[in-house]
Amino acid sequence: MSHRGHELRTLCAVLLAALGLSRAAMAEPAKPLAPEAAITDYCAAWSVADPVARDRLLARVWAADGVYSDADTAPAKGRAALSDVIAKFQREYPGTHFQCSAPQMHHRAMRVTWILLQRDGTEVTHGVDIYDMAPDGRIQRIVGFFGDSPSVAPSKASAAEPGGATRLVGTWRLVSATERMKDGTERPDPNVGARGRGYIVYTATGQVCAMLGNSERARWAVLDKPSVAEASAIPENLVAYCGTYSVDEAAGFVVHHVEIDLSPNRTGTDRKRFFKITGNRLVLNAAPPLPDGVQALTITWERVR
Repeated sequence: MSHRGHELRTLCAVLLAALGLSRAAMAEPAKPLAPEAAITDYCAAWSVADPVARDRLLARVWAADGVYSDADTAPAKGRAALSDVIAKFQREYPGTHFQCSAPQMHHRAMRVTWILLQRDGTEVTHGVDIYDMAPDGRIQRIVGFFGDSPSVAPSKASAAEPGGATRLVGTWRLVSATERMKDGTERPDPNVGARGRGYIVYTATGQVCAMLGNSERARWAVLDKPSVAEASAIPENLVAYCGTYSVDEAAGFVVHHVEIDLSPNRTGTDRKRFFKITGNRLVLNAAPPLPDGVQALTITWERVR
């Protein structure tokens, strides 16, 4: 089915639910639901704010004892529990809506990819859901995953190899670091501030180092001997780490594999960033999870020549 066809089916499902005309209010279907119909109504349910309309859609497509789970949600069993999960999600991501792909199915298992969009079409995140279907075509179980599907990890030194992300290699100076909040407002990244300074360096042999911070942080009273209060403020005004990196050019992201960090708790972790290079500008968008209340973190750099 075409992308436009899916959009029209989803829109119709939302309108029918809002008008109380969803077929869920009718008798049980005489034959199993088609997978495409189940996906259309289920995807629409996540964008319907009215609980009555949403419950009509779920009654049509969700098994009475169906179970939903994802990385951020404890398993929710039954239609009422799933409706509560959706309501909570809508409060955390107001004004967003989902677009879902056509299903890929064999036997009674199904896979569907999805994108979460803002009103202006800007992507918030994306992922994939794995379905188990009941004999009547309703959804029996969904396990949701955020982000890209795993792939064979490229070499950490892949930037040095032919066809690697050689455009990343070099030194970049910080331009800005901005957080877009879930309420729609924007603010400078608190660790960096409105006049942040910093650099990130990608080497041709696969290493990365980044240091950025607030250029207006207060000076210490005694050189090289911060007080307890001054020392405790360091992590609030500075980001600093080094390690190796790997690139997935096809998916448009780079992963920083942290080997040393200002915070010892971050050593050994990964920082995934979606990247876009235009001219001398590099834009990095942090992948979830993000801090509480933050919908997107964008860091812009300029190549040093």
